[in-house]
Amino acid sequence: METISLLELNKRIAEVVNYTFESLVWVIAEISEIRTASNGHCYLELIEKAKKNNMIVARQRATIWNNRWWLIKETFESTTGQRLSAGIKILVQVQVQMHEAFGLSLNIYDIDPSFTLGEMALRRKEIIDRLTEEGLIDMNKELELPVLPQRIAIVSAANAAGYGDFCHQLENNEYGAVFYTHLFPAAMQGDHTEKSIINALNNIYKNVDMFDAVVIIRGGGGVADLSSFDNYELAVNVANFPIPVIVGIGHERDNTILDLVAHTSVKTPTAAAAFLIKILGDEISKVETLKSAIIESANWKIENDKAQISRFVSSIKCTHIRLRDQISKLLLIKEKLKLHTSHQINDNKRRLDYISKTIEITRPENILSRGFSITRVNGKAIHHSTEISANSILETQLADGFVKSKITKAKSSSKKTI
Repeated sequence: METISLLELNKRIAEVVNYTFESLVWVIAEISEIRTASNGHCYLELIEKAKKNNMIVARQRATIWNNRWWLIKETFESTTGQRLSAGIKILVQVQVQMHEAFGLSLNIYDIDPSFTLGEMALRRKEIIDRLTEEGLIDMNKELELPVLPQRIAIVSAANAAGYGDFCHQLENNEYGAVFYTHLFPAAMQGDHTEKSIINALNNIYKNVDMFDAVVIIRGGGGVADLSSFDNYELAVNVANFPIPVIVGIGHERDNTILDLVAHTSVKTPTAAAAFLIKILGDEISKVETLKSAIIESANWKIENDKAQISRFVSSIKCTHIRLRDQISKLLLIKEKLKLHTSHQINDNKRRLDYISKTIEITRPENILSRGFSITRVNGKAIHHSTEISANSILETQLADGFVKSKITKAKSSSKKTI
């Protein structure tokens, strides 16, 4: 049995590998780890995952030497707008080398940005399609923004210029509207961006009733940092958040997935502040318009009432004059009635006196005292001689008494025999 040393084995392998891969090779892989050493070299771990179960089926270390690293990095990030970081797929041009002492290594000479752009677009489309299928794309948009959104939860880096600009613009708005803000710090670039923002949202959720809206802002920066906002988990958290989320992450290129799922998307932190200020400004303008309308209506009502009161006063004055005239007329009528009544009373009194005197004169006793008499038959006064018959008993009343007589014979003439 042939035995060889490890060195001899590695030499034979090196001969085969170096001969087989004499020229550069383009390889598709996913970055699992990447770091830049103090000497300027970049060290990566490349992997490949199975499509069915996402399990790692291949792994290999790779190196970009410092004399190529900064050029490759700058070209890639300026073209794709994304940092070279773990989790992205790349198409790399490598030199495969086998060293008997250091083993197999891949030396990267170039990275094709167009491949990654395609992968990014595909990955972005897959995330958007998934969010759409799950009904999450418009979920936060369907929330109603309060009429006066003044209590604002802010997700931003504490020392970011965009955060300062946002707060300054809110505090110095032209309407004098008051906003109440609270910062929930988060990393807005780097590998921990997604996790940091999700943690901030979770902290806001604990006291969500204290806020009207969430504003996620980031000032200007490299476009490479925007890839963090094309993240499924972050998009799900924003889409499901129970109050409106406003995004202003300082970019001019196509919207990120975070922009798509947010309630409102604007380009910059100051634009986010302007959006909130405009809402309050519109409401303040409505209030001012209503105030002016109320004042105008009240003034019209006052003037109209004054006019009515003036008419009423004039009418009352006229009524008073008419009433005074009527009272004068009534007083005059009263005097006339009083005078007329007095005359009537005097006339009637004179008549009564006359009648009384007449009655007094015509009283039977007075008549009898003047020599007259009254003759009665059976208590009934006689007016005609025909009322007397033979044997009638007559009673004659005189002034000083009565005389009775009997008729012995009655004559046909009007004369009587006593």
